[in-house]
Amino acid sequence: MLKNRQLSFTFIQQSFSKFCNDAPASNAENNLERNRKNTRWKHGIYSSVFDKSIGQGGADVVLSCSLVEEGSGMGGMGGGALFSRTPATLVLRNLAVTPDLSPDTLTPFNPPAVPDPDNIILEAKVESPEIPEADLLLHADCNEQEVTCEISRYFPRNAKEGSTEPAYFIGSLQIEGGGLSLTFILQTLPLDQSDRPALMQSKLELPLSQSGTLLTEVVFLVFSRSESHSAPLGGVALLDCGFRQQAPPPGRELGLEWRLQHRGSGRKVLEIRAGQMEAEEGPAVHVEREGSSVDAALLVGQGNASLTLARLKVSDEGTYICTVSTGLYQAQQVIQLHVTQPPHVSLSEEKLVFWDELPQKLSCHCKNYYPLDVQMEWFSVSSTDSEPRVLSDQVSLSSHRQHSDRTMSISSHLTLHPSAFPPGTTVTCRVTHPALDTPLSLSLTVETPEPDSYWMVLGFLVITVLFFYQVMK
Repeated sequence: MLKNRQLSFTFIQQSFSKFCNDAPASNAENNLERNRKNTRWKHGIYSSVFDKSIGQGGADVVLSCSLVEEGSGMGGMGGGALFSRTPATLVLRNLAVTPDLSPDTLTPFNPPAVPDPDNIILEAKVESPEIPEADLLLHADCNEQEVTCEISRYFPRNAKEGSTEPAYFIGSLQIEGGGLSLTFILQTLPLDQSDRPALMQSKLELPLSQSGTLLTEVVFLVFSRSESHSAPLGGVALLDCGFRQQAPPPGRELGLEWRLQHRGSGRKVLEIRAGQMEAEEGPAVHVEREGSSVDAALLVGQGNASLTLARLKVSDEGTYICTVSTGLYQAQQVIQLHVTQPPHVSLSEEKLVFWDELPQKLSCHCKNYYPLDVQMEWFSVSSTDSEPRVLSDQVSLSSHRQHSDRTMSISSHLTLHPSAFPPGTTVTCRVTHPALDTPLSLSLTVETPEPDSYWMVLGFLVITVLFFYQVMK
């Protein structure tokens, strides 16, 4: 295991400093130091080959991964592990890059000088299908984004029983902070063994190339460019999902299923079954959730499996699983949908006037919001204050109230004493909620009672008392 970690760090030293040479030196040094301390080796490492004659480049991305296998332990019960992890290296060959990427910033990938059967190096050809948004992988390290990479053995659906060639792997890549999540299937390539017998990888028991790598190609991939999406209650959500594959044989069926998982329960949202060749009959579409749709023409023609959800409800929130299957292969992506509704905030009074020396209550109402996370604060600023003063005493909260559409409401009550809030003092209720870009504030300023109004109110009270006195007499 230690050999493979040292090997990965050698790749980092070969390529990182040159690819990121346009960044400040301090950033490159910090990244290298962080890589030395990072025992999981999640960062991407970059190198390339470049064809100057046509002005287009193909980059090699070297990633440190984990080979995940089922373990023999009993989980937490027996102290073992359900899965074991072995350090591995993934080399994505000839990724498509933008023409403006200078070849001078890239160095070619060089395999180990002496092949080692204990090292797990998967060399994957990426030409057709291409990986979307490949530039995000190239620039992840310079942008200080970690790339999580995991690989496992894969056994295709409906494969011939007892067949061992070719071998398959399924892998996943996730860039920290979003932008690209990818699940791909690798198929091993035949080796030319005419010169000498192939070296066998000790753990996988698969033949290696003369340079000590396991030669593979990407044959199928499912991706999403947004792992998390927020949309307003009653609005429309578009959940991004797509797939790419090598040219399928005639008659191969394409399947798509969207499912929603939330709080331990799941349900099917939409399912499509279609042939991948032109036919008289259109795709079979089965919709479980009213208002959900996938463009079947884009699915078959361009590999666009994105799901549209109209008239969003709180019950639509959760984890959506996009599963694409075609022939031997099946892979999926997971997208989180968050439904939001900003609160409607109001104050119980339009004016703040003390008519006598009695305390007065001011309420701040926060209505019809989702999700539940809301924060309500009170502040005051008088003519003698240099900065707002937080009001925590004399504040009480009502209980949460849930409405039929599952939105929530709550109220905060502040008791004001005339001696502490002289005229000219501004009292503010500030509400913070995930659906608000910035906190929402409502304010009132304590006003001085107008003399005419004061005597008018006092006279009205006297007349009212005298009237009731005469009636009761």
